[in-house]
Amino acid sequence: MAKQAPNTRLLQNKGEFTKFQILLEIMRNQPHIKQKDISDKLGITIQAISKYFKKLSKEGLLESGSERADYRLTPKGVTKLREDMQGLENYVKEIKQELKIEHAWPAIATQPVKAGEEVGLIMKEGVMYTSPLNNPQTQAKGIALANAQIGEDLGLKDLHGKLHVNQGKILIVKLPSIRRGGSSVADMTKVQTYYDEFKPDRIGVMGAVGRAVLNKLGYKADIEFGISRSAAIAASRGLNVFVLVVGRMVNRMIQEIDQINMKSGGNIIYEVKDAQQLT
Repeated sequence: MAKQAPNTRLLQNKGEFTKFQILLEIMRNQPHIKQKDISDKLGITIQAISKYFKKLSKEGLLESGSERADYRLTPKGVTKLREDMQGLENYVKEIKQELKIEHAWPAIATQPVKAGEEVGLIMKEGVMYTSPLNNPQTQAKGIALANAQIGEDLGLKDLHGKLHVNQGKILIVKLPSIRRGGSSVADMTKVQTYYDEFKPDRIGVMGAVGRAVLNKLGYKADIEFGISRSAAIAASRGLNVFVLVVGRMVNRMIQEIDQINMKSGGNIIYEVKDAQQLT
């Protein structure tokens, strides 16, 4: 019997695709998962969802905690979900290639460019810029899809070469909550030391305590909303991001970064340091 192509396995097997959807919903919402919510989301009876949960647990893909509706994926479950997502992504890429769907890569023009012209490309702080072809710093080349003047955005096609993007990092600094005293009991010397050693390109803050700490140190936040996603995107583009977060939000941010890593197949590096005063 011929081996089934991995890129289409999920689409050819309804049961496997349903398992994939359930695993994805669990990853997105863990650890507090209500089977009814997944039932409503996928349009499947709650009885069927219950059977899938039992099957996933038996296969070692899902584990339950001590509390009610406390479920999370096992490492095996995370690996399977990542492999299935990669398979779907590869399948879509194959279809796009067959249909010859053209992707436009965005860049900022540093010199006047004409449509159809080949330009050099360099990457600075996660943003792609055009450059003269004879520029020794040019890392890749592409064809302009439209005319553009200096400072304007333009689309590019047929990229070739390799743009060098150093992986950035995220430093999460744990601060005391308002109930524990907030910024008044934060170790400002530690925060300043962490900042100086890390040398961040961007600063993110989550909550009033973090804003107060920044005010005391004389710094301004670059990122104040959608911290996890924004910091992850910045790090993937080579920027180091320094984030101030109260203690109870640290785990949530870590979980969100892990989910982004899993969905994108990335490997965003983060570290957590405590800036609470010792009592």
